[in-house]
Amino acid sequence: MILRSIALALTSAATAAQANVDEARVAQLVAIICENGGSMETSEAAHILPAQGYTMEETQGIVAILEDRGQVVPTAGIATLKLTDAACQ
Repeated sequence: MILRSIALALTSAATAAQANVDEARVAQLVAIICENGGSMETSEAAHILPAQGYTMEETQGIVAILEDRGQVVPTAGIATLKLTDAACQ
């Protein structure tokens, strides 16, 4: 449960993680999600993101940044993180 469930359960730890996130890592994660069709399910993230060196804490911070920027589409389920079309252009 790396992406959407994390986004819904943001805490002060995520805010701290957000402050330590490198913008290049944000761009890389956006590219990974966009290459995956603009969305990523938790099960996919559990395999893909660790292989790219993403930790849960870093992913939390990046998801918080993307939400703050309005680049995340609200979804009915918590198992999928979907980016806006503009985020993938």
